[in-house]
Amino acid sequence: MFRLAFLVDSPSKRAHANVVSRLALGLVETGQVETTIVCYSADPPPSWLPAEVRIHRLGVERVSRSLPSLVGYLRAEQPDVLITRQVHANFVGLAAAWMARMPPRWQGKIVLAQDQIIELCHAVNWRDNKWVAKAGYRFADGLIAPSPTVRDSVIQSCGLDPSSAALVPHPIPKFAGNPGPPPHPWLETGQPPVFVNIGNLLSIKRVDLLIDAFAILRRCHDARLLVVGQGPERSRADEQIRRLGLGAHAQTTGWVEDVLPYAAHACALVHSSDEDGFAQVLTEAMSVGCPVVTADSLGGGPRFVTEDGKYGLLVPRSDPAKLAAAMEEMLQPEVRAHYIELGHQRVEALSPVACASTLIDFLSGRFGLSV
Repeated sequence: MFRLAFLVDSPSKRAHANVVSRLALGLVETGQVETTIVCYSADPPPSWLPAEVRIHRLGVERVSRSLPSLVGYLRAEQPDVLITRQVHANFVGLAAAWMARMPPRWQGKIVLAQDQIIELCHAVNWRDNKWVAKAGYRFADGLIAPSPTVRDSVIQSCGLDPSSAALVPHPIPKFAGNPGPPPHPWLETGQPPVFVNIGNLLSIKRVDLLIDAFAILRRCHDARLLVVGQGPERSRADEQIRRLGLGAHAQTTGWVEDVLPYAAHACALVHSSDEDGFAQVLTEAMSVGCPVVTADSLGGGPRFVTEDGKYGLLVPRSDPAKLAAAMEEMLQPEVRAHYIELGHQRVEALSPVACASTLIDFLSGRFGLSV
């Protein structure tokens, strides 16, 4: 059994935390790895995280301030592998690994997790500097990515040895609970079919494109649209809805505590993003029996999750007419039933234990770690 540590901002909040906690869940299920989540926030772990997963707090609120604490952790605890997430956290991890390998020496390996194409990260967040990534990533001992497109892009951009980079999808647990009552009046029984979009309302998510597609759909079909989430584009989305005369049929909800009930009671989830390295929202929707319609985003995430359109309707990026046509197709009961069943199959293939086993195989094979 080897010892693995994840560096992440929080054990329970935001998408990065979900990925790490679900991988930790799968690692516990394998019984082959001792797992620690190293975090730089005071957020509590999710209630479902097994007690076997250790939580180590670095005592800071930002990764940029975590370097001394992280170096101390590596030297004292000697994990066999440290996996860091997010580009700017990867930079801190690389610096900490270099410093910790000086006497008293840390003997472990550092693996970077890259969830998006580096150039796209750079365009969204200045901290995720592509030039530093291209210069620094080659000093890591390995890299994991959630889709083939991201993996291959990073190998090419950073000049990495292809054998040092592995595909490790983001895991999704099988949903075994009850989604509860409809969280919105439009989702109640007897109402027109409702499409949902879930995520941070950023410009790259292209909610404007979705609203245009919905306006096309509304010309022939009685349907509704709920845009679930908060972000800088919400006011523009509200204005677009008003301008197109869709106020009685489309609505933004703002931030909600639990998005899964929206997907569970919807006709389908529609993902219109221009770029996505995995599109975790697609697998989350599938887990509660919600079929998906998605744009073929840069980064290749939706294409990988739907396996080229097998597990959900995949349409060209930035094409509102084709997005509307796919939404229209999903209004057919037999089409919905088909993709609901296929979605459950995809969730099984991307279970926490399946993704954790893929990670173990890569780490043990590359570093000769015994399990």
